[in-house]
Amino acid sequence: ELWRHRVEHYWNLLKPKIQEDTLRNLMDMKAHLGSFAASLRGKPVWVMNVVPEDAPSTLRIIYDRGLIGTTHD
Repeated sequence: ELWRHRVEHYWNLLKPKIQEDTLRNLMDMKAHLGSFAASLRGKPVWVMNVVPEDAPSTLRIIYDRGLIGTTHD
């Protein structure tokens, strides 16, 4: 719910610059459960969830949600 609200606010601010056919690649460098990416469902964007190596591994949860992700140091 928190991320959905934040994404809608951000999206409304950028709406004049975002076109329907614009490709957007986003990276969540501190993905926890993939909530940021999940809140962008329905938007014309692609999100890579990155879980830091020194953080608890939550990639399985991210994958179970149908999202993509990786670890990175």
